[in-house]
Parts: sequence; C-alpha cells; structure tokens
Amino acid sequence: MDGKPGNCPFCGAPEKYVKELDNYDRLMADEVGEVSRKNIKQAIQLEIDNAKFYACAARKTNDENEASVFKRLGKVEAEHAEALAELIDIEEEEIPTFEECYSKATENYKMANKRESKAIEEYRQFAKEAEEPEIEEFFQALAEIEQTHLELSDRKI
Repeated sequence: MDGKPGNCPFCGAPEKYVKELDNYDRLMADEVGEVSRKNIKQAIQLEIDNAKFYACAARKTNDENEASVFKRLGKVEAEHAEALAELIDIEEEEIPTFEECYSKATENYKMANKRESKAIEEYRQFAKEAEEPEIEEFFQALAEIEQTHLELSDRKI
C-alpha cells in the first residue's frame, strides 16, 4: 500500500491525523505539562469506562450483528486508552468486567450516546486547555472519532 490509509484501522482517526512513520515526531512524556498530564489521565479512565461498557454490550446484546458493532467500538476505545497512556509513558490498564448494560441493542445505543457525548465535550475542553500543540491535536482527533461513534448511536436509536 502506498501512502497512508484513509482512517486509522485501529483507532478510527480521520486521515488528516494519520501520519506516515517517516513524518512522525513523537512528543516525549517529559514534555507533557501538568494540565495535559491530568487531562490525559482523566481521558484514559473515560476510555476504559467506555471500553468496558462496550464489552458488556457486546456480551449481552441479543442481536449478533449489533453485538459485533459493540465489540468493535470497545476495541477502538481500548486503543484510545493505550494511545493516551503512551503519551505520558504509563502502563496501560486492564479493561475490567462491567455488567451495567442491556440485552436490547437500542438501550445500549442510548447509553452509548450519553457516554460519547460526554467524551466529546471533555476532549474539546482538554484540547482548549492543552499547552502542547501535539496534545491539542490529539484531543481534537479523539473528539472527532467519538463524534462518529455518537452519530452511529444516533442512527441506531
């Protein structure tokens, strides 16, 4: 394959955020300020919470096709948590088991809608607060990815 993919196949980042490895200049963890470090830790918890919710929804949803969608969304959220942990060079956490979801896909999409709305709001705020351009861009990308998840849940409700 020549060039970069349209969207990241792991985290769902839009093409404009996908960089070829030769053009990637990684921000070092010790270059991340305290405000961004605090926000990144909060974002990690939010992503882990969403990943565990989607894993629950994938297990409990009666519709096999919808369960597959929830499983994929959970993997994307876990990928976000991992990427955030790498930004500040901390060990990624395990995704705990969660049981607070539904057997009906529609109910899980309603809950997903609330979760994604919260993530978008927080990530937009974190982007504004970031002192580092790379962290600002990272949170903007996360907000855009979560917006696609929100739009999916909107269509399914």
